[in-house]
Amino acid sequence: MVENRDERRSTGDVENLPRPAEAPPHAPSRIFRNQDLFRAFQSSPVIDQKGLINTLHYTHFTNGTLLVHASDPKFGEEFLLQARLDACTEEELVCRWEEIPPFPEDARLLHMIVSDGLSLILLPIQVISRHDKRFTVAVPSKGHLLGKRAVRRHPCRGIRVNLTQSGFYARGELIDFSPLGFRVRLTPDADCSFIWLNEDNHCMIYLHEGQKNLFSGRCRCVRQTGGPGERELVFAPLDQSIHRFRKSKTRNRRIQVIPPPSVRFEHPLFRKPVQRDIRNLTVAGFAVDEQLEENVLLPGMIIPGLEIRYAGTLKMICDTQVIYRRPAGKERVRCGLAILNMDFITYTRLSHILAHSEDPRASFSSEVEMDALWEFFFDTGFIYPKKYHLLQSSREEFKKTYSRLYTENQEIATHFTYEENGRIYGHVSMIRAYQRTWMIHHLAARPLNRRRTGLSILRNILGFSEGLFRYPSILMDYMIFYFRPENRFPNFFFGGFTRDFNNPRGCSLDLFAYLNRPKDRVQDPLPQGWQLRNFEAHHLPELERFYRNASGGLLLDILSLDGRNEGEESLEDVYRHKGFLRQYSIHALLSGESLKAVLIVNRSDLGINLSELLNGIKVIVTDPAGLPWEILNTALAGLTPVYPTDTVPLMIYPASYPDEKGVPVDKRYLLWIIATQHGKTLREYLGKNTRLSLRFIFKHLLRKLVKK
Repeated sequence: MVENRDERRSTGDVENLPRPAEAPPHAPSRIFRNQDLFRAFQSSPVIDQKGLINTLHYTHFTNGTLLVHASDPKFGEEFLLQARLDACTEEELVCRWEEIPPFPEDARLLHMIVSDGLSLILLPIQVISRHDKRFTVAVPSKGHLLGKRAVRRHPCRGIRVNLTQSGFYARGELIDFSPLGFRVRLTPDADCSFIWLNEDNHCMIYLHEGQKNLFSGRCRCVRQTGGPGERELVFAPLDQSIHRFRKSKTRNRRIQVIPPPSVRFEHPLFRKPVQRDIRNLTVAGFAVDEQLEENVLLPGMIIPGLEIRYAGTLKMICDTQVIYRRPAGKERVRCGLAILNMDFITYTRLSHILAHSEDPRASFSSEVEMDALWEFFFDTGFIYPKKYHLLQSSREEFKKTYSRLYTENQEIATHFTYEENGRIYGHVSMIRAYQRTWMIHHLAARPLNRRRTGLSILRNILGFSEGLFRYPSILMDYMIFYFRPENRFPNFFFGGFTRDFNNPRGCSLDLFAYLNRPKDRVQDPLPQGWQLRNFEAHHLPELERFYRNASGGLLLDILSLDGRNEGEESLEDVYRHKGFLRQYSIHALLSGESLKAVLIVNRSDLGINLSELLNGIKVIVTDPAGLPWEILNTALAGLTPVYPTDTVPLMIYPASYPDEKGVPVDKRYLLWIIATQHGKTLREYLGKNTRLSLRFIFKHLLRKLVKK
């Protein structure tokens, strides 16, 4: 225990003292020239023998090292040498050198220095015995607290360092670390010199382990020692915050979850476990508080494989980056971390915790009572009579598919429900529709206690989409949504954004004609000169030219016709591993060598989408004037046998084509597509309009009352 209550942070130049675990391996750097450090130790705080023995026992238990201060009487040189405790009793310490010491046999052993990364303790030495590789000393009656750092330092191994400054380049390894400063050992590149290093200007420091980047940032050189070939340098980071993502006009609400979650991770630089309590949480990140002297988070540092732990049982793994570090009261700092990546199931669980904490009626991907779901779909008119007529013969297969989607965690789908006492009042779901495209569908709501739940659903799905746009593992480059033009709610919000955004390469709307075509029993051949072949790369320019002039939107992008996603697990394989069907093939209808239409044959389990928008044929007519309906109909007859139903849904673009050919259609759908790089803009727009919509609804109701 410390007898002297002097609370001074340091009694000497502690920063210049080499750390025990990193003593340099060659003799010249062991020479100790900072003798002033020991001159004031008699007035420093005292540690009694009991506290000293506890410290030594802990050092021995953790296989820690210490420094031995020795003196050469012949030349008057002093050394700091690394040793390790072999045995520790209450009377004596048995130590061994980390390597055979290169000092004379008559050199005197003066002191031991023990460090825990925060404090330095000086012990006077009384030698009992001494050999080439070992020595034994008596346990002293007291020790001296030589100095104390503001923040604990941690020894590091295996972390590579790159330094650049205006053309100067050096590389090496990280020796020790704290968020206020870290020490590195560097060697300049062959065509560089340390003479070029300007200590008055900042450097860019990069820390990495193998191919894994752990930190990059601006740093200032505080101190350097060594020669022209190799030097040890201490750097202080300059940035207390970084800007990882574009600043949003509408921030996610920070939620204090009860019970509070915690985070646990292995520190990427010194590889020891760290645990912190979460102060507030969003789908984009969280904040934690740290005691100043135990602060280990450095702005810009990347932490792979961090665990968010909730209620002692649920673990959610993600990759994070420290975004800021700022004071948070006396001897405390608050650090913000952004989530860089997590898988879809983990993200859904995190979204559920946040949504449920704000409103107990809101749930993401929790198990749904299937009878309640079917009652909701019928009561809200989502399954209307004509739709039910088409699906009733396969209703048992529908039930089986939905039971698996709504009671098992899936990487291909999720759903949000708003319910009270087991009755559902709002619902929306998302499914991975194409290789890097997710589809919003099954959006429906009914009032709860005269409260409109549609806006609540929209706000929650907007919050949910924040991370979907952000995290690479979820594989979302595009989001799509089909809705009827006469459906005012989605047309007001989604259609309104598209018109306001006015950039079809960022967000587009395409109108399709929809009809159910009976499956042919007899397949007639195409007339001479016409052929239906697999779509090939040389057909793409003609298709792109047509679509660019007809729409200029994103429809061709979601189909990945250029093969840019080769190397990823295919969508078909992803679905098959989960026990589901999802396939699509693309065909070209040609007259001679001229492209007339592209036919996309989509297949999925019955009812994954109740309107079968993923289980039908999408037709893009590239030459409406040059393609008779009879020819297209014959080509379709050759593709429909793969479907088990009596009718096959068709979606035809442009929607005017069937009208021009005198073919009746059942209805029309708008296909809304957004490139997720514009997700923040969408969220800001919808956030603003969901607030304004309350006023809009009030005015709408007032107008209806006035008319009455």
